[in-house]
Amino acid sequence: MTEKEIEALAETLAEKIKERLRGHDLLLHSVPYIHGSPGLVVDAEAAKATPCTCYAKICFSKGIVGALSESQKTWACNPRIERSSPGMERRLSNWQKAVGVCKAEIERYPEGEKLEPWLECMGEELRSRGIEL
Repeated sequence: MTEKEIEALAETLAEKIKERLRGHDLLLHSVPYIHGSPGLVVDAEAAKATPCTCYAKICFSKGIVGALSESQKTWACNPRIERSSPGMERRLSNWQKAVGVCKAEIERYPEGEKLEPWLECMGEELRSRGIEL
């Protein structure tokens, strides 16, 4: 696939997921972890033009679904806004733990059939850690 085709596919996937998860931002941001990070770039211009917000080294930016990789931080975090929030940091820590559990859980599913089990697992794991969706 060409870079342009990959970007179009990512954008289409992101739109479908956004429609399904409207109001569940944290669950939406877990989707790139199905295949590991980095975040899915759906609007590179928005990512470059807006600041990213970081909590305990986990950063998010408009135009990118999911937490940013280190290389994404270099071009998308201009400026980078560091926030300190024990509640958010606890929430993100629990989110990372849920990601670990769910990565193992979906390994048994074939490629192309992982999204539904991933979302179900993340929903259950996040709720079990006290994170409301």
